[in-house]
Amino acid sequence: MVDSTSLFIETNTDCNAVGSATWDFAGHHVVFSIYGPDEAKIHDELTHRACVDVTVTPRTGQRTSKELELEVYLNNLLERLIDVKEFPRSKFTGRLFIVTGGTNHPRTVAAAINAISLALLLSGLPLRATIASVCHTVQNALITFAIDVTHPKLYTKNYGSNEPSIFAIYTGQTHFEIDKTNGSSLHIPIQNFLDMIKLPESNDNNINITKNTKHESIYEQALSLLDAMVSQIVSNVHT
Repeated sequence: MVDSTSLFIETNTDCNAVGSATWDFAGHHVVFSIYGPDEAKIHDELTHRACVDVTVTPRTGQRTSKELELEVYLNNLLERLIDVKEFPRSKFTGRLFIVTGGTNHPRTVAAAINAISLALLLSGLPLRATIASVCHTVQNALITFAIDVTHPKLYTKNYGSNEPSIFAIYTGQTHFEIDKTNGSSLHIPIQNFLDMIKLPESNDNNINITKNTKHESIYEQALSLLDAMVSQIVSNVHT
C-alpha cells in the first residue's frame, strides 16, 4: 500500500488553469496545469478533434531531448484521457513543472501522471478514463504503470484477464539510451510481464479484499492513490 506519510497533494495551484495539481511523493515533486479548450490557431487546428500540447519544464537548466521525449509521451497520454473528439478545432495546453526528480525517472513520471489525472478530474472535462500511476521493479528495472482505476474489470474481474486495466507503461529509457545499446530496448520475458499485470485471484469480486501478493500490488496501490485523489477533491468541496 502507498505510504501516505510521504505523499503530499495540493490542488488548484494555478488560478488561470481549468485544473491544476501538485503531486509530491518520495522526493519526486511535480506541478501540472491544464488550460482550455481554447480556439486553435490555424497550424494547430484539427477538424475532427482537439489538439493537445504539453510543455515540460525541468527543475534546472535548459530543456533537452529528455523533456522533448516526455512531452511526446504525455501528449499521447492526454489525447487518450480527454475526450478530444468533443472539442473539434480546439486546443488544450498542459504545463508540467518538475520541482524535484529527474525528467525521465520512472517515479517522477509516475508523479506527473498522477498530477495530470487529478488536474483533469478537477477540470470537469469529459474523460475517457481515470488513471493512477505506480512503479514496480521488473528485471532490476523500475517501470511506471498507469492503471485505469475506473475500468469495470478491476471490480468484476476474471482471473487472468488484465489488458484493459493497464492504460500506459513508461520504462524511463530515452531513444538515445536505446541507441547506445545497439538499438535494444528493455526486454522483459513475456510470461513475467503477464504474471505481473495479471489481476489477482480472489473468491470475492472486489479487488480491495484480496491477499497482499506481488501480482496484485500495482492494482491495490493504484486504488489507494485514487482514494487519495478523491479525498483531496472532497476536501476542496467542503472548504
